[in-house]
Amino acid sequence: MNRIPSTFIGSHQPRFPCATSTPSSRGSEMKQFSPNTFPPSKQRGVALVVSLILLVVITLLSLTAMRNTNLDTKITVNHQHKQMAFQAAENTFAELTGLPITNPKMKAPNLNIPGNINDSPELNSAWYTQHGVEGSPNLTSDLTMDYIEKGAPGKYKFSGFGLSIITHVYQADAIGKVDNTNARAHNRMHVALIRE
Repeated sequence: MNRIPSTFIGSHQPRFPCATSTPSSRGSEMKQFSPNTFPPSKQRGVALVVSLILLVVITLLSLTAMRNTNLDTKITVNHQHKQMAFQAAENTFAELTGLPITNPKMKAPNLNIPGNINDSPELNSAWYTQHGVEGSPNLTSDLTMDYIEKGAPGKYKFSGFGLSIITHVYQADAIGKVDNTNARAHNRMHVALIRE
């Protein structure tokens, strides 16, 4: 059988070259060529440059997010310490006004408090300490009371008391602190001791 030669009409070339045979001087050998589906391209490394730029941008965004998270954590902890210092000062006032006073540091002669009347203006200090629970710092508070005045009968009026009461007025300052931090809170209130 004779082979039918393939002919092409026009300028079209076959997309996939067929296997061809090439005569050799030593005998007839067949060489087979695999079809090349993609033409050779000239890569210039653009994909590598783009991926490196994206990697740098993502790294910078990650570092910025981590820095912001650390800053937010510090702000939150500082706010929490401020609230704890405020509570320490408030607890001091609660103990002061919640008679009978059980804290020995808040009794005479450490502090000029209602019940230990001294008509001369004095500045006395007392300390309130609350040990923190596990994982929480200790709270302390300094309490200072200034004797302001002895009110004339009827100057101050309180519900449930007559008009002839004598009132001793104190200015109480409590400075709450959280141990091992710089958190401070200064609370001030006026305390009145009523005498009939």
